[in-house]
Amino acid sequence: MKKNSNSVNPSKKQRYILPKFLNIWSHLPLNWLYNILNFTRLVIFNIFKYRRKVTNKNIDIVFPDRNKTEQKAIRTAFEKHFCDLLAESLKLPNLSSEELKRRFDIQINEDMKRYIAAGKDIIIAGAHINNWEWAVTAGGQQLPCRAVGIYKPIHHQGMEYYIKTNRQRHGTEMIAMANVVRDMLRKDRMSSAYFFLSDQSTPFTDQAHYVDFFGIKTPFVPGMSQLASRLNLPIFYFYIKKTKRGYYTAHFTTLLEESSTLTPTEITDLYVKKLTDNILNESPNWLWTHKRWKRVLKY
Repeated sequence: MKKNSNSVNPSKKQRYILPKFLNIWSHLPLNWLYNILNFTRLVIFNIFKYRRKVTNKNIDIVFPDRNKTEQKAIRTAFEKHFCDLLAESLKLPNLSSEELKRRFDIQINEDMKRYIAAGKDIIIAGAHINNWEWAVTAGGQQLPCRAVGIYKPIHHQGMEYYIKTNRQRHGTEMIAMANVVRDMLRKDRMSSAYFFLSDQSTPFTDQAHYVDFFGIKTPFVPGMSQLASRLNLPIFYFYIKKTKRGYYTAHFTTLLEESSTLTPTEITDLYVKKLTDNILNESPNWLWTHKRWKRVLKY
């Protein structure tokens, strides 16, 4: 029998031990998890200085005009936010549908409503800003169409099983990047909203779109733009706003309606402009520990 490359079938030991351990934490109140992770933050970032050099270099690239005190303030705010994200991720397996909806409110714009009502597929372009994990999870609960999260599988099968299972708890369907085209070309499915988070580094530099990103020609993964242009899919940029600790609202702006009128590289350029603006307006809440420029700079 042919194996489904999108399925996650870890060994019984991997499937049981890690999820079981992590699920224990999900039964704690979220405020307890915040306090525990806040203490852990002192160990991770102050003692072991986790990715301190990477974070400092990234902040210096984005904010070269800020002095060291101002850059440190961004880093400190990010480290607090990062540990809040870990707490919220640990809580996800035991987060009820009602609580998720109360804590993460998705506000759909009129253009999206029109395309969804007409049974059209759409692309949602986002970034690793604020709680993107809750965003993808809440999409299956709150969007009036099939929600699909596009992801890159990880090597640890137990962790892969844990992450994918939890993101699908409220209706979102997770599909590996390698299987996206096949899914989009299927005729036996509902109209869908495809979530792409395209702000991270790509190893496929020979296929990448090189776009000016904070003054550096940076490779971006081309998949979202190529699919949008090829299939003429409308693209909506996904803004996530943290209203207070543990609470978010998300709204959309229309990036492009007639995607076939632009080349994939031009679409990527539009996305990067929105991403740049998003980072500048939510500076503590981007994933600064990621080596975003590692394909073109040394860290």
